[in-house]
Amino acid sequence: MNEDPFAPIGGAPAKSQRPRSDWHSLTPVPEDAPRAPASHSRYGKPVATWTYRDEAGRLLGYVRRFNTPDGKSFLPLTFGRTTEGAKPEWRWKSWSGKRPLYGLDHLAGRLRAPVVVTEGEKAAGAAAQLLPDMVAITSPHGSKSAAKADWSPLRGRAVTIWPDSDAAGLQYAEDVAKLARAAEAESITIISPPSGVHTGWDADDALTGGWTAGQAAQLVADARQAPNGGAPSEQGEGGRRRPAQRDVVIDLTDCCEFWHDANRQAYTSFPVNSHQENWPLRSREFRMWLSGRYYQATGRAIGGQSLEDAIRIFEARAVHDGAQHKPFTRVGEHAGKVYLDLCDPRWRAVEITRNDWRTVAAAPVKFMRPASLRPMPEPEAGGMIEELRSYLNVPEEQWMLIVGWLVSTLRPKGPYPILVLNGEQGSGKSMASRMLRELVDPSAAAIRSVPKDDHNLIVSASNSHILGFDNLSTVPPWLADALCRLSTGGGYATRTLHTDRDETIFEGQRPIMLNGIPLLTDRADLADRALTVHLRAIPENERQAEDEIWVNFERARPRLLGALLTAVSAALRNLPSTRLERSGRMADFEKLVTAAEPGLGWEAGSFQKVVRANRQEIVESAFEADSVAVAIAKLVRIEYPEGLTATATELLTKLNATDLVSDGVRKQRSWPGTPQGLGNRIDRISPLLKAQGFKVERRHSGVRMITIMPPTTKVGSEELGHDDARE
Repeated sequence: MNEDPFAPIGGAPAKSQRPRSDWHSLTPVPEDAPRAPASHSRYGKPVATWTYRDEAGRLLGYVRRFNTPDGKSFLPLTFGRTTEGAKPEWRWKSWSGKRPLYGLDHLAGRLRAPVVVTEGEKAAGAAAQLLPDMVAITSPHGSKSAAKADWSPLRGRAVTIWPDSDAAGLQYAEDVAKLARAAEAESITIISPPSGVHTGWDADDALTGGWTAGQAAQLVADARQAPNGGAPSEQGEGGRRRPAQRDVVIDLTDCCEFWHDANRQAYTSFPVNSHQENWPLRSREFRMWLSGRYYQATGRAIGGQSLEDAIRIFEARAVHDGAQHKPFTRVGEHAGKVYLDLCDPRWRAVEITRNDWRTVAAAPVKFMRPASLRPMPEPEAGGMIEELRSYLNVPEEQWMLIVGWLVSTLRPKGPYPILVLNGEQGSGKSMASRMLRELVDPSAAAIRSVPKDDHNLIVSASNSHILGFDNLSTVPPWLADALCRLSTGGGYATRTLHTDRDETIFEGQRPIMLNGIPLLTDRADLADRALTVHLRAIPENERQAEDEIWVNFERARPRLLGALLTAVSAALRNLPSTRLERSGRMADFEKLVTAAEPGLGWEAGSFQKVVRANRQEIVESAFEADSVAVAIAKLVRIEYPEGLTATATELLTKLNATDLVSDGVRKQRSWPGTPQGLGNRIDRISPLLKAQGFKVERRHSGVRMITIMPPTTKVGSEELGHDDARE
């Protein structure tokens, strides 16, 4: 960009004899300031606008581009006054005093990110797209005005200057380098334009010319040190310059594999002692490994900026040149085999096939090792899962539910049931939860308190295979919805920290375990995915010291794990031939455990009977806990035995008017206050009503109607209504 925004538009000579106005810009622009003019009185509407903001994101002003008969022109637009006390207004004038940099808000939001300085706002936007790991900024008003800007925000930052490919651009780069050095920037480099580009070539030309992020990252990596702008050059023996630290690090990674996942997140696999490890490319572990390799090779410590430059290159190689793999946590699959990460220092795993299982030195899948994961014991063959019963006070009729849930956690994908442990105080809910977690997915925090929002829940899910939450008194609606999505599958997206446009995406399913004293499955959608186990209270004369229990449990863990692995192997063998008599919401889970029955020593079909009984019990409890479902059932059975058809408004009026619902129930916070709220509630409780034998239909023929028919009982070939059957 060579245009001088202060040059007279249209080539007219400057009128130096005109007295200059004493313009005082107000920054930031007051919130009650009038809206800036959308067009110029002479040049019309701008073809481009760049908004300047301060570190807090507050408005400072604009730079706008106009296409005129004599070419493109750039005009600043600021808010201020000519004299003290005058009414402030918008004017086509620049900022008084030192001018702000373009991109201050992004600079403040990413304090550790390196900075790229371009010549002009358009080039800054292009550089931001090509170099997403860097913050792109520029100074206002062209190549000749760098000294008029405030460069102090660059203090302590690693700065790379991307100038235009011409004489003015080179001068701008040298000026900015001096100003950045005066602002105490940590390091300063200048990009040299590639050979063969046209005069004036810049970041925007690179973007429109089809450049990739990898090419741009390489251009930054090859940037030269600014004169006296970077760290002192290292001298080798005989006064010869040593290779740049960044280049040495890159040469030391020939043994590394750089790869990415489906969301274009970069990872690396590298050798450690006699095994291979997999880590996110920007992880602390990979940085330490690189630093150690550099020290072993040179005897010196690597500089922070050199390390960051190298990692940017590796990231570009991983995303653009590396293979795509799926990262797994604790449990993975490959070629019809299941792999369980033991998380031991040697990175061993258990390979489970349809015929058997065995411990292997390395798995053919990319296992991740979040910091919370803990090692598992090497499994032993020949154990019986019934040995676990001595550590859990689970009723006889619900024992299979516990084992079925454990088997399901040893597969790499769901849907997974939500295990809910209920019981009065002193029934050992928390200890049982810890034991189950220790058996299949040991963690530094086996059971945790409920997260405060979706974002924290997904952070936990991204760093664990199993989610365990302790001592819940209730399950709020947002958490119930989130747990349902995690159980049966769903995607989450959240804004990546320190960015405006990037998203961090989580896709997956997780086994979930909850415990608490009250009923936790009172919502129909959660109840439909849950296995509820009621633990018995432990009599005082049967209580044991907790440390003694854990000592015995640790001895049994290898045998218990081996028994579960044998069950999973049987499931892999029998799944193709397994058929269910009746399928529910969690049909995949039921089919898996049914296929595993021979490996557990259970009778064929016994698990489905237990699941159906548990499902019926859960639905009954959820129905009784829902005041609206109970009220509708009473209303239809007693006052409308032939069935009820009404709009949501009419149904809400009937529910509020009937004596079948007490005032106390209608005053509950959960009671719907609007027809829309009732309509949404009916959608949620329809499965509960249908489980009670009601028929619920919604039709829309000009008016949204709800039809609810009471249960019927068949006698011979006749169907009797509820009241007839009762008589």
